[in-house]
Amino acid sequence: MRSILPLCLLLLAACSSTGVEDVVVTPRSEFAPERAGLTREPVILIPGILGSRLFNSVTGEIAWGNLSAVISDLEDDLALPINRDRLADNRDDIQAYRVLDRAEILLKEGSGEVRFYAELIDFLSSTLGYRPAFGKRFYRGHDLFVFFYDWRRSNVEAAMQLAQFIRDIKRDLGKPDMKFTFVAVSNGGLVARYYLRHGGRDVVSNKPLEEPMVPTFAGVKDVNRLICLGTPHRGTVDALHLIHDGYAPNVLARRYPPATVFSFPSAFELLPEPGEPVFVGPGGETLPIDLWDPADWKRYGLSVYAKGERARLRSEIIQNIQPREDRDALFAQRTAEQDAYLSRVLTHARRFRASIEGLPEVPTEVIIGATTPTLSRVGMVHDVGDDDDEYELWFRPRFAWGRFDPMADAIFALGDGVVTRRSAMGLFLPQSNAAAQKRGEEFRRALDGRVVTSFQHRTMFEDELLRLALAETLTRP
Repeated sequence: MRSILPLCLLLLAACSSTGVEDVVVTPRSEFAPERAGLTREPVILIPGILGSRLFNSVTGEIAWGNLSAVISDLEDDLALPINRDRLADNRDDIQAYRVLDRAEILLKEGSGEVRFYAELIDFLSSTLGYRPAFGKRFYRGHDLFVFFYDWRRSNVEAAMQLAQFIRDIKRDLGKPDMKFTFVAVSNGGLVARYYLRHGGRDVVSNKPLEEPMVPTFAGVKDVNRLICLGTPHRGTVDALHLIHDGYAPNVLARRYPPATVFSFPSAFELLPEPGEPVFVGPGGETLPIDLWDPADWKRYGLSVYAKGERARLRSEIIQNIQPREDRDALFAQRTAEQDAYLSRVLTHARRFRASIEGLPEVPTEVIIGATTPTLSRVGMVHDVGDDDDEYELWFRPRFAWGRFDPMADAIFALGDGVVTRRSAMGLFLPQSNAAAQKRGEEFRRALDGRVVTSFQHRTMFEDELLRLALAETLTRP
């Protein structure tokens, strides 16, 4: 009997094995019927912040999009001028020239080439049969058109370029009545929403905050539907984090200081919605600080107004000072330029946000990442020192060893690591006033579809569930 028992167990195990683990089912085989169909709707892919390659049109250097651009001390640090009276006139020699499909950016030692939008584009090509078109010329058979733009500049300018991009597609293909599906990634969703309401017109720039903006819905004629992947419809605290602390793509890369990100109008257009109570104190209590008031940026030392950034500016002036120049006068001049720019850019960003306010103009579906702790507010601690008062912003828990921290509980919510679940659906913070809560709920109810997945914002294209959700959405009748 003892010798029979192991044999019986072996037979039982063999019978219970179905062999399913040896079967390979791929998205390509699963979507073969859809790929073979002739009803694919042409798609325009609109990337988000950081999603387009940039180069210097004078020197020919790549300013963003390869290894050397982020680890070497090139002439370009991406900062825009800020001293013009019009934001649109703050120009340099850097231009966008292609989507950031892949790049030699080391995330860790020995990682080699990193795939960004190439992951998504290749998936749509291999799984659904799309034929991508890069650049500015288009030919018969193309049905996935990859847009690119200078993501440092205002989304209004990006929408104006999108209008020209669409005209070029229709011209080259000889289809003046062609309509598209917009697949918009992150900030690309805000570009798409502006285009739908205003087309290629600029209704935002160089106008008083209260001047009305009457939408013509000029872009609706070109679009059948909008699919948003991780779009911050109500903004993101991550934008404030980058403006305040600067940005480094990875541990090996150069750090772009706060003054650089401060010069990007697009960063301000991504800030949390005006009126939301963003700041909390050590006990999790809401603080009466207005993110959209220039005086509060100076009072609480945000971004270039932080004590360390003031010292950095003085050091920069000293290093570059010329004979007979007065360092104090130069410092006063640069500070005055920052003050004037901040007032202009906050007004511009508020008008931009107002310009896209309202219910979706076309059938709109959102794909959301909702399993990662994500900043929804920011902590602020008032330190009273011997010399002066300082305010410290906290974008992370203060206590690394799990000590109870009511401030951390107040500043985090579910999301994709950059965009909260609420913002991706157009909802306001729970602490917002009743009118804002109502507007947010109306936007969510007006959506044609919501898919919740576990993707993380900065690696979203690697997430298989996101790719499958997008395939399902694109092939839905």
